[in-house]
Amino acid sequence: MKTSTPATSPAPDPDRGPNQAPDNADNRVNTVPGLTPRRRAAVQVFGAVFMILGLVCLIWQTRGVLAHTRDAYLLDVGVFADAGRAILDHAPLYGEGFPSRSGFAFIYPPVAAVLFVPLTWMDEQVMEMVWTWASLIAAWLVLTMAVHRLTTVLLPGQDVTAVRCRRAAPVAGLAALGFALLFEPLQVHLMYGQINVFLVLLVTVDLLGYTPRQLRGAGVGVAAGIKITPAAYALVFLVTKRWGDLARSFAAFLVTVVAGWVFRSSDSLFFWTEEFFNSERGGGPGYPPNQALTGLLTRAGMDPDTAQTVMVPGLLLIAAVAGWAVYRLSAAGRPVSVLLVLVLAVSVSSPIAVTHHWTGVIVAVTLLAFQATVLVAGRRELWDWPTAVGTLLLVAANLSFGRLDDVDYQSTPNHHYQVFSESGPWSLSDFGVVEYLYGNMQGLAGIVCLALLCVSAWRARPVPARPATSKVTDRAGVQVESAR
Repeated sequence: MKTSTPATSPAPDPDRGPNQAPDNADNRVNTVPGLTPRRRAAVQVFGAVFMILGLVCLIWQTRGVLAHTRDAYLLDVGVFADAGRAILDHAPLYGEGFPSRSGFAFIYPPVAAVLFVPLTWMDEQVMEMVWTWASLIAAWLVLTMAVHRLTTVLLPGQDVTAVRCRRAAPVAGLAALGFALLFEPLQVHLMYGQINVFLVLLVTVDLLGYTPRQLRGAGVGVAAGIKITPAAYALVFLVTKRWGDLARSFAAFLVTVVAGWVFRSSDSLFFWTEEFFNSERGGGPGYPPNQALTGLLTRAGMDPDTAQTVMVPGLLLIAAVAGWAVYRLSAAGRPVSVLLVLVLAVSVSSPIAVTHHWTGVIVAVTLLAFQATVLVAGRRELWDWPTAVGTLLLVAANLSFGRLDDVDYQSTPNHHYQVFSESGPWSLSDFGVVEYLYGNMQGLAGIVCLALLCVSAWRARPVPARPATSKVTDRAGVQVESAR
């Protein structure tokens, strides 16, 4: 007979994802080495510095973001609003008949246009401000969930300090958002009013286990229905044999497809038979902001068509390696690392992945801060040098100290890829090795970080299972295992 954990026993570790190897949180709580007064003081100082600097960056960057939103035209959300208006006016979503005010095409499935209809209910400036605030909140939620998971690993007990730290995750998430706003991908997302951070939120809720158990997997499916690429995140359900989550993911995706057919059958037919197969609908491989491998190969001198052809088997290879890393990291109870592995694998292997498609790399802030805290605390059992080095490189490569309202924001120091001409030529002989490394540093850092996370996966030890268990639901809504 299954019984719940007594009130006096340690709380289950909410870092555990569903259907992963059961955690040994009960034993670990009793064996976690206590911090010496000196170590505790060092951790408190580090935490205070992180919070203060992060909140200062948050205020500084948010002021620039809001000023830009007030004074500029957000191109992409404008196209989304045009798509919503096309639904209401029965205008075509694709081709020359699409009523685009900017001249840019709508490249998402029809169901996305249906979801964009509410954008037409607001004045343009109000709509843009609402979209910007929603983007900031979405990024904060992603980071808060990651912080909560990692805090539970560092302080898994039920003592006052552990509970307070976990409850402070939303505030720490604000500080992390301040640092994340220094990331060029998130800045560009906000500059254009893009959609990627919302897709990252849907995926994060699922992968970190904050979706109600009966709905887990649906977030990935809905995200895939809006913009095909997130379907790759279902890989975690496949390799960890979470068949229920995989089925719900597929079902949610099918619901979005059917909804698109209900609202727009002709546009749906065109999208799924023609537009879906257009790998360059977001631009060509050589487009400088494209930091996927196709872009790196093209700018190294490879023919663009050849680069895309090479990446067909390359995609399969990266998927296999990422799947292995996801399996290992999931068994070790490291869902935040799993999330970053998939963000990088998807971005590196995509036909086109301009920098705002890399928005999910903001979770690297939390992993790097976690490793720094572990180092300060002297928690050797949690220290992982591949994760620390990889996330440090990734963070450094994506930093932009400009603000969106700066007159010279669109410059090479903020966007390294601007050293390349949009029209080419693209060859090492044209701009040299140094410029190649500088202009492609975001993509190259992503590849290196992905490789180091695979090293981390190889070093990771699976959490041992316990023979007698009962299921308990933690505050995040994750069913975890607890000893009888």
